[in-house]
Formats: sequence, structure tokens, C-alpha cells
Amino acid sequence: MRKLFYTSLALAAVFFGSCSQDDFADAYKNPANVESTTVPKQFAGFMKINYEDVIPSYWNYFTVIRTTSLNYTQAHGIYNGTGRYIPGAASKDRWGRYYKFIAQYRELEKVIASLPAAEQTENRIYTITSTIYLYDHTAKMVDNFGDIPFSEAGKISFTGGDYTKASAKYDNQTELYTMMLDQLKAFSTELNTITLSTKVKVEFENQDLINKGSLISWKNYCNSLRLKILNRVSAVPAFSARANTEMAQIIAEGKLVDENSENIAFRVYTQDTDLDTAGFMEAMESFNNNLAPKAMIDHMNANSDPRKAWLFESGQKALGAYIGLDPMLTSAAQDQLITDGVIAIYNRSVISRNKWLPGTLINAAEVNLILAEFYSRNGNSALAKTHFEKAIRQSVDYYVRLADKADVLTWKPTAEPKLADIDAYIATINFSGATTPAAQLALIAFQKYIHFNIMQADESWAEQRRLKLPVLNFREDETSSIRKTPPTRWTYPNSESIYNTLNYNAVKANDNLSTKIFWDVK
Repeated sequence: MRKLFYTSLALAAVFFGSCSQDDFADAYKNPANVESTTVPKQFAGFMKINYEDVIPSYWNYFTVIRTTSLNYTQAHGIYNGTGRYIPGAASKDRWGRYYKFIAQYRELEKVIASLPAAEQTENRIYTITSTIYLYDHTAKMVDNFGDIPFSEAGKISFTGGDYTKASAKYDNQTELYTMMLDQLKAFSTELNTITLSTKVKVEFENQDLINKGSLISWKNYCNSLRLKILNRVSAVPAFSARANTEMAQIIAEGKLVDENSENIAFRVYTQDTDLDTAGFMEAMESFNNNLAPKAMIDHMNANSDPRKAWLFESGQKALGAYIGLDPMLTSAAQDQLITDGVIAIYNRSVISRNKWLPGTLINAAEVNLILAEFYSRNGNSALAKTHFEKAIRQSVDYYVRLADKADVLTWKPTAEPKLADIDAYIATINFSGATTPAAQLALIAFQKYIHFNIMQADESWAEQRRLKLPVLNFREDETSSIRKTPPTRWTYPNSESIYNTLNYNAVKANDNLSTKIFWDVK
């Protein structure tokens, strides 16, 4: 039987907080449990199903972003192999996981809709928070593919299992962004006054795998997500006025992720469940996935970046020097440097062997870099400088603190950066010396590049396409007749043209590696 990913039957959800790992896995995989699930259980299952897209994992880092976002952004040292600018199987893998995720969301919608009106109102918080989380990942899908099936997707169980009735149309990417912005704005307002019954409060705290039931954190998440999406479309003529107005309103309200203590993340609390970074070490340290990129290392060397030793290790035979892999070399020349052991790698204690790495959704340094860009764009250099420098301090602290729970201490730096070191780095970068918005934007974009690195590669790729910054050098893939430079989007998986033919044909003309996402207007 043919089976479209985005119409696949949702897996059942269970109460995570009170079950063992085996109980969770057994119940979660049993589709029959969809018939007996509850709103809290379905909510937990929905949040859990795509955790490998968030928490650093083998699946996402090795099968998806190793050959896509990490290469296209030079978050790691890009190896000049054949076909390095073609997404390949990565698009199929990301597509499949997203549509399993959205199928879970549809099941949650169905369970809520089956309740009496009073209970639907009582459980309203599950609709709001699940949709915020859904929109975060939906925006990423739009950023990668453009138009995607959404409004009709994931509804196979609504049709009694009839796949012929469940094929989903592609929704327009601009309209999807508009819808998400509209609803997120409404949710932000609603979160100001929503109250939870005692029963729902207890259940929500137990089932909320991200914010542990904190309404303040969900409000901050919602507004910070709005801020990010608005900033991404700020150069699009149809959105620019709205972006400026609503970003100013969000800033004035002051309820967003502004400090590292407020970061929104899928945190690892125990090694006793599968909500951990299992496999991440293998994903990072195999196939030279952990090599340091030249552009980032050169900047860190030239400016004494205090994050350098926390993000990277010197090459084994580099005599303490930090050397990044040059993307302009031939693969043979790169092979020799790798064999010689002189290329720096990502820090194994802090990053690749750290079992407690959080799955970042949005963090304070990211938000403050958005604010720096907003103020620079609107001619307020003083406030742009304030948020720019605050973001750097937060980024340094963020990566230093990642090492606090490191199990392997071999490569952990022995001393934390001193305040004087951070001040000196900020002074060297010299935001005040950037006297034009263009010069300021170049500095902001490079700090995004460093802060995102491999940890937020999807965000980095979206921002680099939007800003055309930082300016990075790529060697053309002379062996490819399909794509010689990094693409501007991913292509749809082949299954779409085979099983969703009618709907796919409506977007087929734009299904290539050169079509730009609607916000890519520079």
C-alpha cells in the first residue's frame, strides 16, 4: 500500500512523566492507543516525536545536516567531495519526520475536539502551546523547502485510513508565514490572561517536555519566535511595515528570551530515557564531521575570541595552533592536512561527547542579535551596540556553561574566560567603528555565524541566505552537473512526485535548487 509521509497514521502518545523508558516506548509505538489517549498524553507524544530534530542526535546530524546546513554555512570544515551541494536523502529524511510530527498534532486536535465545550476551554493551554511549537518547526520547513503541504496534511485518520482522500495540497509559503504571525500574535495576547485549573496545571507541568508548565516561558518563547519570524521577513516589501511595528511592540512589552536563564530548549534531565544525545558523538566524530571551518577559526585567532577553546581543540599535531579547513583547497590537499592531524576540531568535552547538550529552540544571544539588527536597521546605533555586545557576552557564557555537566573532562579548558578577556574581544570587534548600517550588519551577521555554529545550523543557513552575510568562500563542485555552489532551497523528496502527483505538479516548476524562499530578496 502506498503511504505518504505527511498522511501517515499518527503514533500513539503516552504520559511521559510517570512511565519508564520501556513503558513509554511500548505504548508510544502502538497505534491502537490513539483510540484511548487523553489530551495530556497526546500532547507529550506530539512534543516527543521529533525530539531528534532538536536535541543533538545521530539522526539529525549525520543523515540530515552533515551534508546540507553544515556544509552550506561552513559551520564545520567543508570537505570538497563530489555532490556536496545537493541535499540528496536529507530532504526525504527531514520531510518524513516533519509529517509524522504534524500527524501527531492532528491527533491532538482531534482529541481536543472530541471533548465537551467546557473541557475544551479548560484544556486550551494545550492548543496554544502545541501550536507555538508546531509553528517553530513549520517555519523551518518553509525556510528549507518553500511551499509545503500544511492545512490538509496529517489527516489520514480523519478519512478512516483512506489514503486517496488524504493527499494534501501545497500551501503558499507567504500565506503560511502570515497565518503563523497572525496566530502567534493572538496566542501572545491570550497567554497574558489564561488561567489553569488545578487539574490542568498539574498535568501540564508533568507533560510539558520543554518549559515544565511555565506560562512565563511559553510567553517568552511565543514572542521570541514572533521576533525571529518578523525579522526574517523584514526586507520583504509586503511585510516590512508589519515587521517594524510588531517588533517594536514586542520589545516594548519586554516579555521575551533576554537572558540565558530564560533560554528555550529541549533539555536533557536524565540518561535513563531516550531523550538524550545518544549517537551524537558518532555523528560528529565520524567522516570528519567535526573539523573546524577556516573562516570561524581565522576570526577567533585574529581577535582572541574567548569562545575558541570552548568550541574547538587544536589539531593533534598542530603544536597548539588552531587551523581551520580551507574550503578553497582541492579535496586532495584537504585530505593531506586532515591526515597530518593539523586541522582543529570541535571540542569533544564541551560538544561532541557532552551527553547533556540541550536542544536549542531559541536563546538569549540569538534574540539580542536580532534586536541589534532591528535597532541598526532603524538608525539607533547606540541600542544596536548595547544588544550586540550583550549577545557576545551571553554567547561566551552559553558555551562555557555547556561544559558544566561534561562527563569527559580531557579537553575541557581549565580556566573560564576572564571579564577582561571578553571586554578586550568586544573592544577589538569595535561595533562603534562600524558607522553605517551595512558595516554594522556585517558584524552582527558574523556573530550569528559563530554563535549558531553547528548547534543551530538551520537558523544559520536561513540567516546567511537572507543577509548574504557573512561573505564566505566556496570552491565550485566541478564534478557536478546539477549544482556547483550551495543551493538556495532543498528539493522535495521523490515520493511527492510519485504519490502526491496532482498536488506536486502545482509546485513542480519551482522544485529546483535555485528557487529562492520568499524572504530571500537581497
